[in-house]
Amino acid sequence: MAIQSNQLDALYCRLSRDDELQGESNSIQNQKKMLKKYADDHGFTNSRFFVDDGVSGTTFDRPGFKEMLAEIEKGNVRTVITKDLSRLGRDYLRTGEYVEIIFPRYDVRYIAINDDVDTDKENNEFMPLKNLFNEWHARDTSKKIRAVNKAKAERGERLATRAPYGYRKDSDNPKQFVPDEVTAPVVKRIFDLCASGIGPTQIANQLKREQIMTPNVYEFHRSGMRFPLTNLDAPYNWRGDTVAKILENATYLGYTVNCKSRRKSYKDKRKLNVPKEQHLVFKGTQEAIIDLDTWEIVQRVREGKRRPTRMGTMDKFSGLVFCADCGSRHYCIRATTMTSEQINYICGTSRKKGKEACTTHFIRAAVLEQLVLDDIRRVTRFAKSHEQEFVQMLMDKSAAESRRELNSKRRELEKAKRRIEELDRIFRKLYEDRINGILTDQRFESLSQGYEQEQKELTAKTEQLEREIQESGEKAVHVDRFLAIVHKYTDIRELTPELLREFIQRIEVHERSVYRSPKATQQVDIYYNFVGMLPEAPETEE
Repeated sequence: MAIQSNQLDALYCRLSRDDELQGESNSIQNQKKMLKKYADDHGFTNSRFFVDDGVSGTTFDRPGFKEMLAEIEKGNVRTVITKDLSRLGRDYLRTGEYVEIIFPRYDVRYIAINDDVDTDKENNEFMPLKNLFNEWHARDTSKKIRAVNKAKAERGERLATRAPYGYRKDSDNPKQFVPDEVTAPVVKRIFDLCASGIGPTQIANQLKREQIMTPNVYEFHRSGMRFPLTNLDAPYNWRGDTVAKILENATYLGYTVNCKSRRKSYKDKRKLNVPKEQHLVFKGTQEAIIDLDTWEIVQRVREGKRRPTRMGTMDKFSGLVFCADCGSRHYCIRATTMTSEQINYICGTSRKKGKEACTTHFIRAAVLEQLVLDDIRRVTRFAKSHEQEFVQMLMDKSAAESRRELNSKRRELEKAKRRIEELDRIFRKLYEDRINGILTDQRFESLSQGYEQEQKELTAKTEQLEREIQESGEKAVHVDRFLAIVHKYTDIRELTPELLREFIQRIEVHERSVYRSPKATQQVDIYYNFVGMLPEAPETEE
């Protein structure tokens, strides 16, 4: 006899990516056939499917399940039918809560066909045990998948299935990425704009004005795949954070970077960022879109993020100028009433904490700009006209600096080792005093803890110093990379943000020899990319 009611009989189907590996029996199509036949055979005439395809059973944050739950809470559902308990969920506690508490609260009957579960009958004694087995299965599957992915990551295999914006999958080898003819030039332009000193939000606005499709919208038009947050009604709505992610993605260098994030548990889907030093980086895995020099310039620009001032202008030196004494960044002082000659820089510590913490290290922006421009022109002229002499000068400088650094580290290492030996003697004396009753247990614990911490820190320091001493021979100045920048420019007449960041790593401003004296001298140290602070080179004619 058919059951007459206006309420729904919910036929719920779920398939995860892991379930797909187990064959056709769990497919959505197979589940639908089974549920429909069961409903027809048992008089459930007002049936409706609720489907979650590609969603794990360890979470209940599923679109199809939430839609069904909304109908249940409205009182529109009388029966929920699944192929088995694992289709409803693989979380032992949550699945039991729905079957034994939430469904009965709304007078909903639950049936799991293959597990012979029917809450209208008295044969459900083993249901909690079956739910527990389902959770164990999910946990075991998760462990196996993590182990497989870890092995792939360590072999340098790419774990991401989607090609990042700027690349597409090779038609002959889907595991390989190749530059996309349409979007790779956009990625190059994004990096070039950032290298010139323009921030992600301004770049996003520029791409929006030029009506360049966002990554998700472009992918939809190219392949038909629609990802979350794809807004087809606003196809050019670039965001600053989208641009920032592109600028931080080392894939564009031709690298594959694995193990950038992890999850605490198979039940907790939140991603936790892994420290950069623990990332697995494999170079040359695909054709690079961005060269290394541009990448490094962009990362330096990003470290010293530049924001428009209240007057809407950008400080070209932002993030490059530092106090030679306290190391803080210099702050640009400007106002609408100031002329260009009055704009100046002062020490950030002095500005925030006062002159007692550090003096101002005042320098006018026009003076600094002219000084840096003159020095870049002097260095580039000499490097071009006397290249061999320039290279030899830098190599000699590098060797001398390496020797000084090496000797300093060796002295520091010997000092640390002597202190460790001294602490060993102190420990022995403390133990003797404790045994002889000179020290109480409480006093012994108090003293020994402090010494143990110091010894632990010193041991770690000695290990680090030994590694640095061992690796010191591998360090060298990158003269060739600096010369490549030099040869890009034929006649430097203006100091642009892009040129600044190509040449300059940092600028250190010393305090004036005599404070506020018009005749005072002031030292400014300019550190160039790849070669550091250059020795005085003779002037050459233009």
